[in-house]
Amino acid sequence: MTTPTPISPQAQAKPFLKPSSVVYWLRFVLAILAGLSNQVLHIDVVSFGDFATYLGIALGVAFYLLSVMIVRHVLHYGEAELRGKNRDVTLGGGTFIFVWIMVTVLFYTIRI
Repeated sequence: MTTPTPISPQAQAKPFLKPSSVVYWLRFVLAILAGLSNQVLHIDVVSFGDFATYLGIALGVAFYLLSVMIVRHVLHYGEAELRGKNRDVTLGGGTFIFVWIMVTVLFYTIRI
């Protein structure tokens, strides 16, 4: 009878996704939810007038701050895991903004 060979600790601890990829995908999904929530909450000119733009931006900023809190306090990613200072805030920011605006425009166009 043969005994199984032990797996090295490095092979056991290898994550499926890198921390930076997790942050990108988290911000991508939250951007979709932020854009969708703009439509679910009916944040548009008809409902809120000129204040709708500011309210929509505030909602997007709130979702982004939520993503920062998740990265820091739930996932516990810091400078070492993300390889840089303040990367927990800046990593995936452009993706978030682009996807959030595109989803908001897409759902607004579909609704009209």
